[in-house]
Amino acid sequence: MSYGGYKGGAGKGGAGKGGAPPAWLTAAVQETCCHPGLADPPMDPDRLIMMLSDLPMGAVKFILQRAQARADAINDPMEFIEKKACEQREALDKKQAKQAQKEANIAAEAQRQALAAARKSGLTGDALTQPQFGQQPLPQKMAGTAAGRQDKVAAQLDDVVIKRIQWLNQNGILMQMLDLGRVSGALAATPQAQQLAVLARLKEQAHEIEDPGAWLIKELKTERRQGQIRDGVVAAVGEVTVRRIEWLNQKGGLLQPLELQVARGPLQSVTPEARSEVLNVLKDQAAMIDDPAAFLVTECRRIRTEALEAAAAEGDEEAANRLAKKRKKEESGEDIAAWASA
Repeated sequence: MSYGGYKGGAGKGGAGKGGAPPAWLTAAVQETCCHPGLADPPMDPDRLIMMLSDLPMGAVKFILQRAQARADAINDPMEFIEKKACEQREALDKKQAKQAQKEANIAAEAQRQALAAARKSGLTGDALTQPQFGQQPLPQKMAGTAAGRQDKVAAQLDDVVIKRIQWLNQNGILMQMLDLGRVSGALAATPQAQQLAVLARLKEQAHEIEDPGAWLIKELKTERRQGQIRDGVVAAVGEVTVRRIEWLNQKGGLLQPLELQVARGPLQSVTPEARSEVLNVLKDQAAMIDDPAAFLVTECRRIRTEALEAAAAEGDEEAANRLAKKRKKEESGEDIAAWASA
């Protein structure tokens, strides 16, 4: 069997030329070779290490985990692993080419903007290719300015965040290294607690994420959106109520998660005391409530109706009118439902 896909040299976390393979690679290969479903025919661990040593840790672990997961269906484990290694190399090459093209496009756009700005300033002919200040061409000046802006954004990040990113890059668990210049803006726009939470998820899911930078930017955007939603719900029903909902979701044993956005409307329509009452019942009866959101809607509607009935009984005309309209609306809805089912 040939191993033509092997490129040699050192990868991100792989063994260098003539050097011993890293401990994590040896351990991962030995574990795979000893897997009961992959032991016949036996695999040569040295060839396996040579085949995988140029790949980053995340890619290697992904390949070997796939092999172990599909052990019962694989006839030739070495051939399967070689094929998956080639696929990972091709994917990495494509991503590098795509990144190089992206950088070339950015440079070309920077040059176009620089030339347009120079023409607007009245420069013509050879003057367009000469720097106005110092010896740097205009596109390089613009690139330097952009890099300076990125450095300023990165400087806003806490040391603990920088160290987490450095650790992820240096320990070779990512399929691609994180470019701080690329992700610093998204990180700086996100509260630190959420930054660290997303980086922790990246560490756990690293072997499944092909483009960590794009994934990180997307997850941070989601975190910011969730933070905005939470702030809106806090403004409507209070911090205590939001924390109680979060506790119910994490430790309350709900059969379905209760989304803050969904809970906001019903809880906002009742008094703080009623909110506490409803959430207490939900906590006590969590195992019997299939749909917590529907339960909240029903309970809050019942509480509002009882409050109207009590006010109407005390002679509140406005409450009596609202109650009459409510009952008429409910009766109309029941009539329509009965007609539809007839």
